[in-house]
Amino acid sequence: MKTKFLPLAIVSLVFVIGDLPSFVHAQQEARRPLEKVRLTVPAKSLTFVPYYFGKSKGFFEREGIDLEIIVMRPPIGITALQVGEVDYSAAGGLSIRAAMKGLPVRNVMFIQTRLSFSLIAQPGMTPAKIRNVAVSGIGSLAHYAGMTLMKRLGNEKVAYISTNTTPNSYTALLGKATDAAILTPPHTSMATLAGYPDLGNTFDVRDLQGGLVTRAPHIQDHHEQVRSMIRGTLRSMELLVRN
Repeated sequence: MKTKFLPLAIVSLVFVIGDLPSFVHAQQEARRPLEKVRLTVPAKSLTFVPYYFGKSKGFFEREGIDLEIIVMRPPIGITALQVGEVDYSAAGGLSIRAAMKGLPVRNVMFIQTRLSFSLIAQPGMTPAKIRNVAVSGIGSLAHYAGMTLMKRLGNEKVAYISTNTTPNSYTALLGKATDAAILTPPHTSMATLAGYPDLGNTFDVRDLQGGLVTRAPHIQDHHEQVRSMIRGTLRSMELLVRN
């Protein structure tokens, strides 16, 4: 009997010894003090769930990062990023335009490759009756989505009202301050469940929405941190997609 189990014991011992380096590395990583990192997101919406989910599941902590998520209007968030008050922004679309204007910001990853905007109208409202549409900002992806959808619906003679954030657009719709609004989940579902009609969406429009943006010098000076942020975000997205 002893001879029978000897090979198994040897294999187990070899496995344990062979795994010691990774175990020791994991222990060292666990003892390493967390690095405080500040990230701005435009809103608490589905696009940015990977950051909240990754933080709650400890994906960023495993990468040595103590992630602080701050909700901030995209223009203010990009400005805060540029002057170094925060480390990263999730406003992917606006950062591309900022980079094209010469600002030293860079997108290092994106969350979505299709736009998740919907046109939600007042009850009884038809496309032809719409005179104004609430969007999070003039020149934003929401504004672009609104123009795309209204063109599809055959009514391009509308005014776009900037509300600064998607939650504000949702509030404007509920308060009857606008004929329609461009919303993203979860506000889309909240509105339709309350009886507001969904007149169309941009789920088929290929574009980049959400992401991870930082300053060009930050990439050079904190290369490993940037890699850790990307890994934590990707692991979060992978688990979300798998489940």
